[in-house]
Amino acid sequence: MDAIVTHQHADLDALASLVAAQRLHPEAMCLRSGRSSDYVQRYLSLHKDHLELERPRDLDPDELDHLIVVDVRRRGRLREFDELLEAASEVTVYDHHPASDDDIEADELHVEPVGACVTLLCEAIQRRELEIDAEIATLMLLGLYADTGRLSFDSTTPRDVEAAAHLLRSGAELPVVNRYLNEQFTLEQQTLLAEMMFQIEPLACEGTDVVVARGMADAFVDNAADVVEHVMSLGGYEAMFGVLDFGDDGRIQVIGRSRVPYVHVGEVLSELGGGGHEGAGGAALKETTLEEAIERLQSIVASRSIEPTRVRDLMTSPIETLDRDLPLRAALDHLERRNISGAPVLDDGRLEGVISRRDLEPARDQDRLDLPVSSHMSHEPITIAPDTSLEVALERMTEHDIGRLPVLEDDRLLGIVTRTDVIDHLYGA
Repeated sequence: MDAIVTHQHADLDALASLVAAQRLHPEAMCLRSGRSSDYVQRYLSLHKDHLELERPRDLDPDELDHLIVVDVRRRGRLREFDELLEAASEVTVYDHHPASDDDIEADELHVEPVGACVTLLCEAIQRRELEIDAEIATLMLLGLYADTGRLSFDSTTPRDVEAAAHLLRSGAELPVVNRYLNEQFTLEQQTLLAEMMFQIEPLACEGTDVVVARGMADAFVDNAADVVEHVMSLGGYEAMFGVLDFGDDGRIQVIGRSRVPYVHVGEVLSELGGGGHEGAGGAALKETTLEEAIERLQSIVASRSIEPTRVRDLMTSPIETLDRDLPLRAALDHLERRNISGAPVLDDGRLEGVISRRDLEPARDQDRLDLPVSSHMSHEPITIAPDTSLEVALERMTEHDIGRLPVLEDDRLLGIVTRTDVIDHLYGA
């Protein structure tokens, strides 16, 4: 048995390297550390069902032959896997950090000074001419960008840039990458951020979450676009237009950002004399005031046909359901035969809970499958309305770390939308 591990408090590069290494060692188990960064937790809340990640307790050390260690070689950062390090007959390391006195002994070392560990694994995948799908390419690019500051840190090498290019050619989705990255701001940017956060108002787009945020500063603020993007991310908005007055500059800056395909900010801002593409754009207005610029922007947006993707467009209907009094054994058999990971639970036709195969694992381990479904289901399930936008559904799944949302209208169960539905839409499946 082979296994792949990374360090405690795994960051995005560590997670990406863990998954990329499995492409090189397809028979190996990926073992997830018990503690990960907030960024990794946020990513896994949506994607974990699509990644083959196991816990250390799932592997018997006596069965271990080959241990692959990624993004680390210091033993002090691998305490959780001490037993595996001792048991392994062969150890391979992929790392990009400098050597230390605490490094583990390895039979095979792949250590080079690149900006991200995942770059080394990407190069190995290319050498073997292995294919990766869009979802894995996106995760790898996310890890690469996180560790190189989107290729801007001094530690970034040409090899990192070439790896990023390969991942983009492999289908990596930049909108998904951008969703999970946060920026660090200068004092001027932080001041502008605070200013904008309290001056947000909706634009005239019925049924969507498109907003305008105004901001003022005494002088021009570099990279104000990053601030606009961050405000949009913090608020969970689908699209945002920052309208900014930098005083002595003499112009009103309009910066647009969108994370949904139905708000093309470049086209909107072209009507203000600017331009851009679907997700980003800008315009500079002379001889106008902040209020006049906002009025013009509102008029343009209101005149456009904006139709977001709704939950009803993606949901599965009709759906498989389970009765609350059904024995767990029958419920598990039903889920396995239908090849579904979970289902809503009904009581006399009304939604009462949700149960998944994961919920059933403790009962199976304890030989308690004769109990009713109600004993192990999730009560008071998080639901969503059919006309809610896909972006809201995604945020709700992330916030509550759940894999499925029953779709209700007037207390009537219409269908269900799952992580798989959202991921298939994000990656164009």
